[in-house]
Amino acid sequence: MTPLAIVIPASDGSPWLAESVASAQAQGGVVFVVSEGAAPEGARGVAVAADAGFATRANAGLAAALEAGFEQALLLNDDTALEPRALTALAREARPDRVLGAVLLDWEGGGVQQAGMSIRGARVRARTDASDGAVDAVGGAAMLLPLALWSRLGGFDEGYHFYFEDLDLCLRARAAGAEVLVVSAARVRHRGGGTRSHRSPQAAFHLGRSHARFSRRLGGGRRARAGRLVWTGALGLGWTLRSVGPGGVGSFLKGLAEGARLD
Repeated sequence: MTPLAIVIPASDGSPWLAESVASAQAQGGVVFVVSEGAAPEGARGVAVAADAGFATRANAGLAAALEAGFEQALLLNDDTALEPRALTALAREARPDRVLGAVLLDWEGGGVQQAGMSIRGARVRARTDASDGAVDAVGGAAMLLPLALWSRLGGFDEGYHFYFEDLDLCLRARAAGAEVLVVSAARVRHRGGGTRSHRSPQAAFHLGRSHARFSRRLGGGRRARAGRLVWTGALGLGWTLRSVGPGGVGSFLKGLAEGARLD
């Protein structure tokens, strides 16, 4: 079986990166670590600026994998670990016109955290039915991409900094005729928020900014876009109050306003 590239967009000093790299190498993956810091031993380093977002880091790593001659690359978060035979299961289903997602499991307990996502307007829901099949999108925490398709799509949209860049790419891939599928036999443990806290004002800002950008890019007339933006704001405010508290509301609204202006 042709080795797969494993691209890990990583934060400098991530306490879980070494475990992610080891789990990929144990299954025969060739690992590219994208970070402003040094890569762990045995991994290929791809340097980026400290303020580079997830989309920029992912694109840099995928470009390096393509230049190295790989046809498929697994995008993997630095707070994940591959379960046994996950890479083999993904490679078996890989095609030039398929974007594949692994089933994400809770780090402790092994419950299904996400098995792809459904998108209805601006509303996004994580699926927990861990069965094979087509979905609207799969998460960038464990996404296998054909590199020719990634290149043809122009890569991840770097107008996103954190959040929603994976959904955006999956929608563009489907519009280009590709399939987006979950592979139930591929399982990946995921800490969730391990790399970047989901419970900070900064997270609220990026959620608002990215969700508003995603909502605008769904298209439609002025009324449809305005309606989605209102819906996006209501959803995000609810999440911010639950996860961050009242102190995060200003950051969320600032991000929402900035995202609504982005082309």
